[in-house]
Amino acid sequence: MAAVMGLAVSCDNRKMTNAFEAEEEDDCDSVEAFVGDTLHLFDEELPPVAADKLFDDFFFTFIDDPKYRLRRISFPLQCSDGEELGQIARDEWKLIDPFDIGRLFFVIYEREQDLELLKDTAVSEVFVERIFLQEQRMEVYDFKRMDGKWRLANMKKEDWLNTPNGDFLKFYAHFVSDSLFQREALSEPVKVVLTPGDGDEEVQEEFITKDEWFEIQEGSPVFDEVLMNIDYGQTSISQNRKILMLEGVSNGLQMKFKFNKQNEKWMLMEVEY
Repeated sequence: MAAVMGLAVSCDNRKMTNAFEAEEEDDCDSVEAFVGDTLHLFDEELPPVAADKLFDDFFFTFIDDPKYRLRRISFPLQCSDGEELGQIARDEWKLIDPFDIGRLFFVIYEREQDLELLKDTAVSEVFVERIFLQEQRMEVYDFKRMDGKWRLANMKKEDWLNTPNGDFLKFYAHFVSDSLFQREALSEPVKVVLTPGDGDEEVQEEFITKDEWFEIQEGSPVFDEVLMNIDYGQTSISQNRKILMLEGVSNGLQMKFKFNKQNEKWMLMEVEY
């Protein structure tokens, strides 16, 4: 499958306004937009209020529904690129919408207990990072729960090399783009854990060779350009252990890739399905 390609969001140089100024839910760009929305008023099923309790419930709707997405962005969206400040208007967003993409996301974390944050209703701020692996830069989208509703409040651009995950991302960018390097970064053998979805069956473990790894990976999605990482506030302090969890939006897909750094070298140790 072809790699996911990136599309950069630009920030216009304009005067900054209140980043948290909430926009009215039913505000329309024009009479035409209002009429169009009204005609479909009874066709749309609005997300329940409970969807704002957990970020994932909100975010999956945010991804699936472009109209809902526009209602949950605080326009003009405040953005920064280093010392450069700017904002993105609603019409500009429609042209560059970075969330009009595929349905696969990642969570980079270090401890299994950090996954409890995904179900923690007390979480009120989440960062979604659009990581451009080969360019060593990323766009960080700041979601806040304001007045009980999740909204995209602002965004910024920055280099990822000096972030807590920078060392691992530098390795991973090489790992997914160079098969020879990837082979050297595989544990021998690689542990594979098969976890049944219903919980009734026992967890199965097996070990595969490097050749078997590449056979399994043939035809799988290749994320060698862009990662969409969700930061719920999980710990990012270890430089010797990272878990990369692949999540599918609303389809139950989940895979975990466990990496350890040994003798200053990152290695893929285990995969969990």
